[in-house]
Amino acid sequence: MAGEAKSEKFMLGSATVMIGPQADLFNLNPDEHSIGLVKNFTISGQPAYTELTQGVKNSVVYSVMTGNPVTATMEVFEHTSKNLAYGLGLDGSALTPSTVKTTLNADVPANAAGADTLPVTSATGFAVGDWIQAVVPGYSDRMLVAKVKTIDSTAKTLQVVSSQKFDYQLPIGTVVQKVNVVGIGSKANQPFLAAKVVGNLADNTPVALLIPKIRITGGFTLAFKTDAFGNLPYKFQPYDLVSTDPFYDDFLPFGQAMLASAN
Repeated sequence: MAGEAKSEKFMLGSATVMIGPQADLFNLNPDEHSIGLVKNFTISGQPAYTELTQGVKNSVVYSVMTGNPVTATMEVFEHTSKNLAYGLGLDGSALTPSTVKTTLNADVPANAAGADTLPVTSATGFAVGDWIQAVVPGYSDRMLVAKVKTIDSTAKTLQVVSSQKFDYQLPIGTVVQKVNVVGIGSKANQPFLAAKVVGNLADNTPVALLIPKIRITGGFTLAFKTDAFGNLPYKFQPYDLVSTDPFYDDFLPFGQAMLASAN
């Protein structure tokens, strides 16, 4: 019959997207490098040709491919510090969820000038220059965000930069946690990265994409809304390798990416 299927290799599925340093391309794995829940991953190429015509009717008699730009887009749903940094064009590879936290062992009273010294149960894990947050229990929008100026491990105190004092009372037991800081609008250059994408066709056949050199050229959107889950609209820009790049010889026959599939 017309249009009869020849296989069961239909495209309906999801993908795991992994990002990391160029040199780690073949070692990228879901545990360390996955950016989490991703929907609608799409990679596309748009070959461009220069054509030769003849005659008054300009009949096309020959063409040469003169370009083949590749782009990849996706919706990233997990708003981690790492993913937000990547979406801003920054290097997010070193950012991991912070597990360093402590609690206040005494009330920090409110006053007009604010208090800049936090008595804590333990100062272990904190370092001068860290950024911290402390939320007044029961008031999620009353949050101290400040930079640690000094640490006294013996007296168990964290002193924050004086200009960042907080004039709400912080009661005993308040959680004080180290936080990641991502610069919005920073013009720091993102190093070239690598990406590995593993997806499944409708029949569960795995397909892998290896992209040895990318930059994330778009994707930061932070939308607090109540009608739908927000996402980061990532855009990958793959690049051709140069001779000093990792895996230059491996990818020389393939271009900007390699598709691996048993189909």
